[in-house]
Amino acid sequence: MRMRAWYDLRVAFATLFTLGSAAVLSACAPVSFLNSITPSSSFEGVQNISFGDLDRQKLDIYRAQSPDAALPVLVFVHGGGWDSGSKDIYKFFAEGLTSEGFDVVVPNYRLYPNGIYPQFLEDNAKAVAWAAREYADRPIVLIGHSAGAYNIMMLTMRDAFLSEAGVDRCSRLAGAVGLAGPYGFTPLDEEPYITIFPDRFTKDDAVIHNVNGPAPAVFLMNGAEDTTVHPQNVPALAEKIRARGGIAEAKIYEGLNHTEPVKVFSRYFDEDAPVKSDIINFIKSLDLGADNFCH
Repeated sequence: MRMRAWYDLRVAFATLFTLGSAAVLSACAPVSFLNSITPSSSFEGVQNISFGDLDRQKLDIYRAQSPDAALPVLVFVHGGGWDSGSKDIYKFFAEGLTSEGFDVVVPNYRLYPNGIYPQFLEDNAKAVAWAAREYADRPIVLIGHSAGAYNIMMLTMRDAFLSEAGVDRCSRLAGAVGLAGPYGFTPLDEEPYITIFPDRFTKDDAVIHNVNGPAPAVFLMNGAEDTTVHPQNVPALAEKIRARGGIAEAKIYEGLNHTEPVKVFSRYFDEDAPVKSDIINFIKSLDLGADNFCH
């Protein structure tokens, strides 16, 4: 591709990805094209592996062609406000990590109106349990965006969901990465969220009300230009985790909106912000040989 054409492509995608909220990702037009030009040479992909009996209890796996056995397995949980989103549109995201030697698992989960709290957390826990069995000799790091960041932080901070799925949180979960997640600092006050979360983030359905004991280390980030999830969620949750003796790295990135933290994992946009490299450095800084990952 000639330099001018490459420049025009980047400008077009930068514009499309900046147009709105998570709906841009689920609208599929820009993402479908981005996926179509993303090479598959860095991974072997298998789609629609069942981890349960329900339609949404399926996952995709991207196995690195040149895997680094010293790295953990990554489980990425998509966003979409708990009522939309799909694993099917994240080839570009997974490829940005398989090219670094990671294996990546991307599950679906039940969405409103067919699933409300805590059913989507139960689905995510089952997907993690599948990954824990598939990679019995490697630790797991969770990554989630938006609603998915809430989901993975709930699994990270609270024993109940992973334990019920047969996963020991502190011995299998090496860490977690939250991209622009709502962690419960503002009670929910509109539909469909009142129906999805009957307690409206005022009780143990909020991440902030589960920072009560040892948990794996976390990396929390948000874009400073995010108008969907307030960036204050990041320092507020990090401060609460640190106050009880946990490990939390928190960063706000200037110039990024709500969807761009996902976009910059693509090989075509990973120079636009240091999010991807910061997260890879965080993961590699974890003591992956530890017997207990909770702090």
